[in-house]
Amino acid sequence: MSDAALPTWLFVSYGGGHVKALLPVARRVRELGIAKPVYLALTTAADEVRAAGLPVLGFRDVLMESDGAARAKGEELAAQLQVQAADRDESVAYLGLSYTDMEQRLGVEAAARAYAEYGRQAFLPLGVLERVIRKVAPALVVATNSPRAERAAIETARAMGVPSVCLVDLLGIWERELLARADYADAVCVLNAGVRDMLVRAGRAAQDVHVTGNPAFDSVHDAAMKEQGRRLREEAGWQDLHVCLYAPSPEPQRIAGVEGTGDPEFPRRLECALRDAVERNPQLALWVRRHPSEAPPQEVIASAHPRIRASGREMPLHAAIHASDEVLVTVSTVGVEAAIAGKPVTQLRGSILDHLSPYLDMGIASRELALDTLAAAFAPGAPLLSKAASAMELSPDATGNVLRVLQEVHRRHHG
Repeated sequence: MSDAALPTWLFVSYGGGHVKALLPVARRVRELGIAKPVYLALTTAADEVRAAGLPVLGFRDVLMESDGAARAKGEELAAQLQVQAADRDESVAYLGLSYTDMEQRLGVEAAARAYAEYGRQAFLPLGVLERVIRKVAPALVVATNSPRAERAAIETARAMGVPSVCLVDLLGIWERELLARADYADAVCVLNAGVRDMLVRAGRAAQDVHVTGNPAFDSVHDAAMKEQGRRLREEAGWQDLHVCLYAPSPEPQRIAGVEGTGDPEFPRRLECALRDAVERNPQLALWVRRHPSEAPPQEVIASAHPRIRASGREMPLHAAIHASDEVLVTVSTVGVEAAIAGKPVTQLRGSILDHLSPYLDMGIASRELALDTLAAAFAPGAPLLSKAASAMELSPDATGNVLRVLQEVHRRHHG
């Protein structure tokens, strides 16, 4: 088919693990000429999608002349961000349109209360996604399981009669009730049979849930990643050390539907404790890999410690995993990727989201540590983790599996 005759598929995701799960699918769709992928790339996702050569859409692309109030609110909220976005215009549009959409849905006072309590977690920009879908006119909408814009994309697609598919990046525990709804996406792609069974028990029709794996994990066993990891370790001079990779997730203070109050500084306090442990124990070395939405660890870089280094975007995640002997996470999907790679995983507990990622119970983590037990676990002479709980086995081509589901849903609706 000529490019003009191809249907358009709209992909929607935020950054971090979500764009890594969805982008390989969009890329393969383009490579095989199955459809024209257009990607609504939110926050930190835009740079990765743009680098892949795919058409990128943002909230600023649906900003209208009449959105003066949204622009003003976006400027106000953007100025309050602790970490300023690389693309300020997009940040202003995202914050302003999402906030004014919330005002229209909830009312001015209720929206102010929701934002004061939950921040951006309170957004569900249904009206903005209606603008996007009308602009793109897709034959299919594909999004991951993050709340906010991705959920809005799926719910709006259903309301507008457009078929949709939800790709669940990990365990689906938090989103279980939503994913179990018969009207939430035409198909749900999940990591493994355990997640599928959980959703079916929660009420989702079995034929709607497909075990595909997560495309973000397809390259874990790539020989090039293993070789790059070996070289990174060798270049650091860490061949004879116990090398740890610390990959935390941002910690929300409050999050809708989750009890308790989180400590946004919790990942940094763990980071400081790990750096202290490495300084005290000459057998340890540490890569610090912060989440893409967090500020780079400038203090790590500035310290120039010979056994503590920052692992930034220039180092592929899977290479960093293979360069390490042990991977430490809070609730990050990096823990799952490390388990797939056969690396021992330590889960650092104390997050408000602990119950949504029970890695020890699931055989992903080999042990759990808390902030107050971390120092003793890494003290000189303490036994170091050397064996993985188990090597997770997933489909070697999750990207292809997800693509087949997309094609099936498209055929079902369009013939």
